[in-house]
Amino acid sequence: MLKRIRPTTWQEVFQDWKQREGNDPGWIHCATVLKGWESWEAWRRFTAEQIKASQREWAIFELTDPMSEIPSMLVGPFTGWQSRLPAPNKHTFADLVHIPEQELLFRAYEKVVSMMKNFPPLTTFIGLQIEGTDRIVCMEGHHRATAVAIAALDGKQIGFGGSVQIALATLKIDEHNLLDNVLARGSSKNVQATYKSSAEFIARS
Repeated sequence: MLKRIRPTTWQEVFQDWKQREGNDPGWIHCATVLKGWESWEAWRRFTAEQIKASQREWAIFELTDPMSEIPSMLVGPFTGWQSRLPAPNKHTFADLVHIPEQELLFRAYEKVVSMMKNFPPLTTFIGLQIEGTDRIVCMEGHHRATAVAIAALDGKQIGFGGSVQIALATLKIDEHNLLDNVLARGSSKNVQATYKSSAEFIARS
């Protein structure tokens, strides 16, 4: 069950995101070499524009039952992740790890395995909650969510090391095409670009 902590702004949410990721060489390589952007910030600001993040009202919530709530989140509209699922923008992280091929892949993926053993403390996800439902679309935090989903599949607990929070805004019912549009466009600077290294980076998106 979500517990509302406080209101926030997109500027604050983005700065927290940048602090988590913006100096990581792997993410910088993804942004500049694989996606064609000048910087990590340019790439992620494009993603924010796609979901109209700055026009939304944001709040911080605590996930009071993260072992259940995180696997139940919908996988976000990113090609590297959605290409692993039977249908676009319809499946959860629990669904993802119940696919035998994907389960084997992520069980062997060092980033996910490391998070299962040493989960980032005081972690914050970013998501959109579909209006009138309890469904949350994960917009940032996919590797963490996958680690939790695999642990849940095994009936194990993750040592979260503190509160697990998520920055949420509402995705209105009449915006139902937004996620499909984000997925169709992708996040490369060149709209014709293909994500050549998805196998290497396993859906860095």
